[in-house]
Amino acid sequence: MWQHTPVSIRGWLLLASAGFGVVHLVGELFGAPLLPSAELLAWVSLLGYVAVAGRHASTRVRLALAGGLAILGVLAAVRLLSTVDSSSSAGFQFLSPDRAPRSNALELAGDAVWEATPWLAAYACLALAAIFLPKRRTRAGIAVAALGIGVAVTYVGLEVWSRDAGLAAAIAAAPPLLVAVLAFAVGGQVSRWLPTAGLALLALAALSLLDDVLDRVRVVSFDAFLQPGLRYGTQESVAVVLSAPASPGAAAWALAPAIQLAAAVAVTAGCLRRPANDAPEADQPREAP
Repeated sequence: MWQHTPVSIRGWLLLASAGFGVVHLVGELFGAPLLPSAELLAWVSLLGYVAVAGRHASTRVRLALAGGLAILGVLAAVRLLSTVDSSSSAGFQFLSPDRAPRSNALELAGDAVWEATPWLAAYACLALAAIFLPKRRTRAGIAVAALGIGVAVTYVGLEVWSRDAGLAAAIAAAPPLLVAVLAFAVGGQVSRWLPTAGLALLALAALSLLDDVLDRVRVVSFDAFLQPGLRYGTQESVAVVLSAPASPGAAAWALAPAIQLAAAVAVTAGCLRRPANDAPEADQPREAP
């Protein structure tokens, strides 16, 4: 009976992560959090799953998973604390008097990449965990990886081209694209379908950061009048848009965290679920005589 206990604990931890994730996403969908700490609890549950189910996994896989989930958990904790402490209305970012705005598009690109780095680092850690899984190159896997990379490159290229920021937009878009390419490339070689699906979702999660990153780099002409608190004019007759992008529909707003959570759960569970044919011979159960 004792050997069934770890399986039961793993199952409860995954169910807890999924349950807290659903509660968090429902709150995002309706704009009224049912449990403010639900997102943080979802990541903590996944970390617990790594601690329990990862005992027999390789150290590299376990550390990569723990690192990525820990980063996402810290980000959730920061958002939770900022939500509790903040009294400003959501949807707009007003100019802070103690922070001089950027007047150069390349500086804006650097700021955008810096702010997206924690999420991209977490996604990269989860993708790196799958690198150490057993590989199986198949034509279908190579085709899926090539198709995913092609779609990602095309999408990023169109988004950069549609912005009028040139080199700055390309620089800002490069990190999300690289993480997406990494996830698709690894997913095309992994021999298990669950982490492969998770890596595909992970690539989409990285690409979901693109709009926000590029919107921060947008530079517009100063010919129009300034909207107080939303734009800032410089001596170079350039206005940098500091407002958040137009608020999307509730379903679209909740789509990004849904993809992120589903990707993390699939990659984590897939990396730590070891089929019998992947186990070392020493760990294989011996047949009864």
